[in-house]
Formats: sequence, structure tokens, C-alpha cells
Amino acid sequence: MKRIVLQIAGLTLLVGGLSAAPAHASGHVSINVGIGVPVAPIVVAPPPVVVGPPVVVAPPVAPVVVAPPVVVAPAPYAYYAPMPYAGYVWRPAYYVGHRYVAGAWVRGPYVAPHNHDYRRYR
Repeated sequence: MKRIVLQIAGLTLLVGGLSAAPAHASGHVSINVGIGVPVAPIVVAPPPVVVGPPVVVAPPVAPVVVAPPVVVAPAPYAYYAPMPYAGYVWRPAYYVGHRYVAGAWVRGPYVAPHNHDYRRYR
């Protein structure tokens, strides 16, 4: 028994030593074991047997329900306070990472004055 175990261990070391690639070599070993895709049986249904003219059954008639009209109030124009000063715009709320920054009225973008008659000064 001891002899068989030593023979198996020696054989394992021999196979492992022979299959190990040197450190400077780029040896690739791959073993793939797989089972093929099973082929599904092809089942063909027999053609339908028609004994007489086809019978068409109409769908059932749905009952007509008359409900009172629903009155919906108009939505408010804005969910925030009115503009505090002329030239202010609403900056909506946003997140910076996990921090929530609430929406607020901020001063609008700066618009430089533009002179359309610039040729006059040449």
C-alpha cells in the first residue's frame, strides 16, 4: 500500500515538473472540457381538420358606464416664490455627491452691452 502511494506521488511530481514552464518562457496550457449544445427535436403539428364552415364568435359587448364629469383644478404656475428683483433667474435644486443644494433665486448671467453700430467709430 505504501509503495503504491509513493508511486502515485512520484508520478504526480514527475508530471507536474514536466508540465511547469520555465519562468522566462511564455508557455500557455489550456484544457477545455465541454458538452455540446443539445439539439432540440423538431416537432411538426398536423394540419388542422376543418369539418364545416369556420364559426366566428363575436367578443362580448362591454357595458357602458356613465360617470359624472371630473373637475380638475389647474396646476399652480410655479412652485417657488416670485422673482425678488429684475434680472434674477431660478436655479433648480441639484446634488453635489451626496449633498443636496436647494434651488434659489440667483442673479442672472452677465450680458455685455453690444454696439451694433461699431463701423461708425473707425
